[in-house]
Amino acid sequence: MNLDAIKQELQACGVTGPHVSHPRRGNIAKIRGLLDGDTEAAFGLSGTDRYSAGEILGFMSELTGCSDDLEELDDRDFIDPDRTVTAMRTGAGRLAAEAGKGSTLLACTGHPTGILEHHLRVVGAYRAAGGKILQARAEEPLDFGRGRSEVRYVGGVGCLADGASLKHTHSSKLMEALLETGPRPDLVLADHGFAGAAIERGIPTVAVMDINDQGLSIPWAEKKDVIIIPLDDNRPPRCYEPSWRLFEDVIAAVS
Repeated sequence: MNLDAIKQELQACGVTGPHVSHPRRGNIAKIRGLLDGDTEAAFGLSGTDRYSAGEILGFMSELTGCSDDLEELDDRDFIDPDRTVTAMRTGAGRLAAEAGKGSTLLACTGHPTGILEHHLRVVGAYRAAGGKILQARAEEPLDFGRGRSEVRYVGGVGCLADGASLKHTHSSKLMEALLETGPRPDLVLADHGFAGAAIERGIPTVAVMDINDQGLSIPWAEKKDVIIIPLDDNRPPRCYEPSWRLFEDVIAAVS
């Protein structure tokens, strides 16, 4: 496992390093929207209004290495590859430990065009190490948005679907619906509202967090049982291969 090579590959593809997808100005605006009551930005988490914009940006700076200056609006944001790879190893170690106990994992993503393949590989490694994969309320009709909605599992990873297509979502309502009737997973691997709703309910969570998903930094700052992996969550699927190989190696080594 060559960690330097992994860091270089992630940065070369825009998963880390100077941020490709979201400009700094928009990211600061997203923090202000969170404090102004944007429910999607809160990801189902309560108490986000306890903090100032500067405090939340400070949490993000600790997690990602980005600037903590609210007045700095024109440059690209930044995710430090060292912090990302350290978080990946921590998250993979937690998954390995839970797999060894036969714990149940619920894995979901709101970014099926980006991170789905990554989670498929991680779920496969988790299952091979002895863990159980939970597929809660698979293909049940859900009261979400317009038209048909369901959570469809692809290789054990849940995504919002309309019956024909997988959809991007930030909403927490889907995970809230999955957790409504049980069984409760021992651990969650997720992003966006899928992660936020799990954290809110006290479920240990390994959460992917993009530079504009600042709501997820708050439970981390509050020392809740969450491991945050900072990365650009909607790069082409091939860009995440260094990450899922790292997860596979760590999980296999521990098991």
